[in-house]
Amino acid sequence: MSGLRPPPSREAPSRIVGRILFLIVLLALLAAVIWAAVIHQRIPLVETVSLDSVETQGQEIVDGVTINVSDLGEGVTPVFLLHDVDIAGSAIFSDLAASLGSGVKVVEVDLPGFGLSTRLPGENPGHTVADMADKVSAVIEARSDVPIVLLGVGLGGEVGAEIAVTRPELVAGLVMVDVDFYSRNTWVQTLERIPWFGMAVTYAFEVGGSFSDSAFAPYCDDGGWCPDEAMLRLRGVTASIVDTTASLNGFRVTNPASDVPSRLGDITAPTVFVWSQRGPVPEDSVDRVVSAVPGIVLERFDVFQAHLESPAGVAEVIQGLIP
Repeated sequence: MSGLRPPPSREAPSRIVGRILFLIVLLALLAAVIWAAVIHQRIPLVETVSLDSVETQGQEIVDGVTINVSDLGEGVTPVFLLHDVDIAGSAIFSDLAASLGSGVKVVEVDLPGFGLSTRLPGENPGHTVADMADKVSAVIEARSDVPIVLLGVGLGGEVGAEIAVTRPELVAGLVMVDVDFYSRNTWVQTLERIPWFGMAVTYAFEVGGSFSDSAFAPYCDDGGWCPDEAMLRLRGVTASIVDTTASLNGFRVTNPASDVPSRLGDITAPTVFVWSQRGPVPEDSVDRVVSAVPGIVLERFDVFQAHLESPAGVAEVIQGLIP
């Protein structure tokens, strides 16, 4: 009897489950690394067009950065349009510019890193709201002898507010469209900040990957704005420019560095906030802006993106600020 051994002990079920979960996580991480590696290989195969080879209507060079500028129409007081975060840049304003008519001088500006303006790969001061405002201010001074009306959507609205605060002599009127000064990063934007892996996320979700079309027109399937073929082709051109992904990823990882929103109360120009009530900007964020800016007017639109779905209505708001 002394030679008998006790039966081997069985592993607790919790330890087995733990090992299985660990294996699943390990496999998921391996799949993510392989996916990102494939995307990294794809980017240089897609981004093959030199920015210098793309035909533009007009440019301004500010501190070595080329800013793409398009002039349309005629008028005494120019209306400058600043776009939100998207590689297509100011191309998104085609319907709004047409709604303003030929009697209004419209100046569409591609912010640094977007549209057909200079790409800024990696973390760079040029991606900050403050630096963009400095460069756009220089463009305004070069293109106009009188104070201008400035419309900005999202990021463009932040830049516009920055200019209204720091260079009030340049601004005769300000329209902020769906600007959320108090938003937090989405889960995609959080992933974009991860070194190396984030570059693949930026390409997949914001430039040319399988998810980028839905990011460009997020409300198309819900009855909102849908891009036409011409717009998609134009966006394809911007997506093919060398360093587009690296530049947009650089924007995502750079601290925004701005004088606003803490100085919204310093805005002296007549100001209108256009709020798309079905869009992503929450009402409490809008209320904070309205309470901060003296004399601001709130215009509500029952749409997802007012500048795209109701361009005539937004054009009317702009015309109300033209002296």
